[in-house]
Amino acid sequence: MKRFIAFAYLALVVAALGVADETTEIYQMLFKQAEGLSQKYAAAVNLVGLEDKATAPVLASALEELLLQQRSYSSPIDQELYGTTVRMIAKALGDYKYTAAAPFLWDAAQSVPAPLARAEAIISLGKMRALDYAERIALKLRDLNLKPTEDRDMGEKLAYGCIVALDKLKDVRGFSSVFFAADSWYSLLVRQQAAQSLPNISEDPTDPIKAILGAETPERKLRALQAEAASKASGDRKIEAATLALAIGHQNSPRDKAEAKLLSDLRKAALRMLIANKAKGSGPVEGCQASYEKGFDDEERLIALQALGVNAADPAATALRDIILALNADQKAGVTDDTRNRMAKAAIENAGLAKNKLAKPALLSVSLNDKWSGGVILAAQAALKAIQ
Repeated sequence: MKRFIAFAYLALVVAALGVADETTEIYQMLFKQAEGLSQKYAAAVNLVGLEDKATAPVLASALEELLLQQRSYSSPIDQELYGTTVRMIAKALGDYKYTAAAPFLWDAAQSVPAPLARAEAIISLGKMRALDYAERIALKLRDLNLKPTEDRDMGEKLAYGCIVALDKLKDVRGFSSVFFAADSWYSLLVRQQAAQSLPNISEDPTDPIKAILGAETPERKLRALQAEAASKASGDRKIEAATLALAIGHQNSPRDKAEAKLLSDLRKAALRMLIANKAKGSGPVEGCQASYEKGFDDEERLIALQALGVNAADPAATALRDIILALNADQKAGVTDDTRNRMAKAAIENAGLAKNKLAKPALLSVSLNDKWSGGVILAAQAALKAIQ
């Protein structure tokens, strides 16, 4: 008891003298002289309470010592206090961004029984941007995502810690794990945190998103593409992802009408991304043509025509020309309905938007075909003027 009183007195003296004038040797002494877990906890409280980054090396040493002595604290009371002490020290090390403590924090994340202490250690690795641990944290979260842990509460706390850490690390290697956490087995709180953190992981998540597009369910494909659209990736990278999504949206065979609708939503999202980023060249043209020819609904077909018009390159203008010529031939043959008229007008207007001379013969044919309504003929004439 006398030793504990002396220790407490020393702690008060250190605090009164002012931290700036004290050395790390004094902090070290405070912890080393502590006997038993309760005194070590009191020493840690005093060290953390000083709110001085100079204590970080001592706190790291204290954490290392606690990890080495973990088996000594086997009673339920000791284990609870042990977890509280480790958690407090881990948080301080993260706040101080003391990267030298990263190996001890990772050991704590692996071995300490208390889930909150483990989660805090993982979060602290994120706070200090210990990028050497980004992949390990991502893999831990990936494994947690697969199925509920035996102790669900522990699994959720660890997953939450991983998500927050990966948010702070901002390393693209964490994107997929956080993405899948957003619709995994966790409670709403954890899933919401994953959805909230996802945009912060990487400014350009295109590569992991392309992998998701190639392997996952239609729901996840669509969510991944939406994440790409909302990201800070360059326009070229977004076009790359959108072109892939459009192709995959046509390659996949839907199992039922609901899945067909989801794949159409994926294609529409891809087409809108192509339009928003002013995609040019031949890459997206085949997908746009497929969406026009066999789109799930008229909306998809109209968006495909718009994407061809914005593209304006020779392959896109050729596609618009062929579409207009086919519709014009049908009109001459007496095959007509409101949907065809609407598609013809949209194709003509987008050909005018493209201002590519390859579409002129088709537009001229429409303007000379008196079987069209006045509105369609006027649209063709306006498009010809725009090209000239």
